[in-house]
Amino acid sequence: MIERGLTWQSVEYWAARKPEAEALVAGAVRYSWAQTKQAVDRLATYLAGQGVSKGDRVAMMAPACPEFVISLMAVNRIGAIWMGINPKMTVSEIRYLLSESTPKVLIAARMFGGEDMRDKIAASLDASPALQNVVTLGEAFGSAVSFDAAMDAGADTSVLQSIPAFDDDTDAIILFTSGSTGKPKGVVHTHRSLVANVRVECEKFPVDESSRLLLHFPINHVAAVVEFGFASVYGGACLVCMDGFDPVASLQMVEREKITLLGQIPAMFLLQFRTDQFAKTDFSSVRSFIWAGSPAPRLMVDVLGAIAQKTGAQLITGYGSTETCGFVTYTAVGDGPDRLTRTAGAMAGGWDLRIDLPKGDADTKIGEILVRGDFLFDRYWNNDAATRAVLSEDGWYHTADTGFVDDDGYLHITGRQSEMYKSGGENIFPREVEEVVERHDSVLMAAVVPVPDPVFQEVGWAYVMPKPGHEVTPDALKALCAEHLVNYKLPKRFVIQSALPMLPNGKIDKQSIRANALKALQSDHD
Repeated sequence: MIERGLTWQSVEYWAARKPEAEALVAGAVRYSWAQTKQAVDRLATYLAGQGVSKGDRVAMMAPACPEFVISLMAVNRIGAIWMGINPKMTVSEIRYLLSESTPKVLIAARMFGGEDMRDKIAASLDASPALQNVVTLGEAFGSAVSFDAAMDAGADTSVLQSIPAFDDDTDAIILFTSGSTGKPKGVVHTHRSLVANVRVECEKFPVDESSRLLLHFPINHVAAVVEFGFASVYGGACLVCMDGFDPVASLQMVEREKITLLGQIPAMFLLQFRTDQFAKTDFSSVRSFIWAGSPAPRLMVDVLGAIAQKTGAQLITGYGSTETCGFVTYTAVGDGPDRLTRTAGAMAGGWDLRIDLPKGDADTKIGEILVRGDFLFDRYWNNDAATRAVLSEDGWYHTADTGFVDDDGYLHITGRQSEMYKSGGENIFPREVEEVVERHDSVLMAAVVPVPDPVFQEVGWAYVMPKPGHEVTPDALKALCAEHLVNYKLPKRFVIQSALPMLPNGKIDKQSIRANALKALQSDHD
């Protein structure tokens, strides 16, 4: 019997149980479980030959693709730590992640979105003093080697028998997520936390060896790495990869590949609704429509519910985060529209959730959401102070989200303690964006506030105060932000004002600014 307490052991389990079944798909590229195991072993052998061992980091910058899962499992196979980078990121964002994680090897896509990534890769390499080698998906350049060449170099996998044993407390991945200061923090998960979370997810969604999952999330996201990538491996499912989300192409893929589990953020479903393709799509293969990241509008639930009534599919939502390794609460099969739109489900059995109520307010039932269980992250990478700030000695994680639990045990999310907002399911911290805007020579200060959006739930508006005697245009600020920030962080509107409202303590009055933004938004709609 093959043990499955370590992530990579599930590849061996399914390769032994159903070697010829499909495991990974991307267009014409199709890996069976036997081929997946062979690729994992060969890449692990190659990496070990490059001096990668337990605790070392390997970064990957690529879209969702079979090599993503292969690299994740191969890195874990030798006790090393895998980290994903979104190729849409700017050079400055990529360099920051590499400087923080200091990987020994970078695996990078040569082409992405029709763009040759060579210059972006080359401009980022010296950010990691530990970097020894680059492996390219596609044509190699300079001293880099191609992925295929790495596979050939790792053909003699017998060396894996001499890899020192390690247990499930070993670090497996780093997922970078923004912190309250706006600087990304590396969330470290072990083999134990990954397996603990996905074991429950595979029961709740469910994911099993007859499932086919569609993945179009970026590989630096917990949804891609855990909720789709590792869940498909653990559950023995087939993972169908796309190199990005496209409303029409994703719907066509659902029908073509007979997808059984369609998990997206609400904005993706809403964008699909707007296409002619949506009404044409055959959803008969879909057993589960799943969403998270932001609340679902009633329209979305009603549309998906109408499909589910015809096909027998189930609708599921829940609550989780990067630190919790994905979902920790789930709605149940048969839950109606009210629960699906107003709650985030109930805590999975065996795990703990409590609401930390504010002192001195006996009437409120709303407080900070705390969770505890073997799914939790181990620590923030090289940031003990940040770890201590959110993880208590008795194992509770302080989420900084607020909410309450109703009489049926269902969690209701009411807001966030921090200023973070979510746009299309992506966490955005205003200060990170403000710092970029304030790089402009003519800008004195900036304030970014969220406003409602019918598709993305929230988008950012930037209110900007120029330096005395200076002028700046929205186009100039948009170009600056595009240079340093990934697309979903870009403010959707820039408002230039001679002065920003201030509080008595000297801080910007963001409540006043947001109130003005909401008035302006209302005027736009009138």
